[in-house]
Amino acid sequence: EGDLSGLRVLVDCSNGASSATAPELFGRFRCFCDFIHREPDGVNINDHCGSTHLDDLAQKVVAGGYDIGVAFDGDADRCLLVDEQGGVIDGDKVLAVCGSDMKRRGKLSGGTIVATVMSNLGLHEFCRENGVGLVCTSVGDRNVLEKMNECGYKLGGEQSGHTIFTDYATTGDGQLTAAQLLSILKQREAKLSSLKTVMERYPQTMVNIKVSPE
Repeated sequence: EGDLSGLRVLVDCSNGASSATAPELFGRFRCFCDFIHREPDGVNINDHCGSTHLDDLAQKVVAGGYDIGVAFDGDADRCLLVDEQGGVIDGDKVLAVCGSDMKRRGKLSGGTIVATVMSNLGLHEFCRENGVGLVCTSVGDRNVLEKMNECGYKLGGEQSGHTIFTDYATTGDGQLTAAQLLSILKQREAKLSSLKTVMERYPQTMVNIKVSPE
């Protein structure tokens, strides 16, 4: 909803599904939008592009003076973003920015966000400091959705970029996530680099531990 004119957006289609759908969808938003990595040949999907390889998008956003960069994965169910300075907005920060906006508008059901045990400590601190509840499930957007349905929560997701807005859909949808962020960016008339400071991201490392079978 609303007019997104005035925004300059660069979209990385990851040579995947959004190569066909994103140009049509974003063309409805009345914003200035360019697209990269939208020439799939059957083998180049996610090949040094998309949400798993953000360097190229970040560089082009800064060089081209865009307000925001949007990156999908191959099947476009995930979305990560970069701000006008090339800084990364991962799934946890998407939850923080959208959660803050939904709470402000009285749309955050139960005042709670659903995330997973992989969520960054910064998301926990954001929720604690802003009076937002945080429920963490096992990894997997299926587990997130089950908890959302069980408790009637409206916002949930994973650090990897699966974000679920049950007011609109019951699955992670990268293009829906991008539309929500663009809407917030336009309504707030602020830089994305400023909006993302609502949450500080702490260093985080994944460690695999071998476990002997019983």
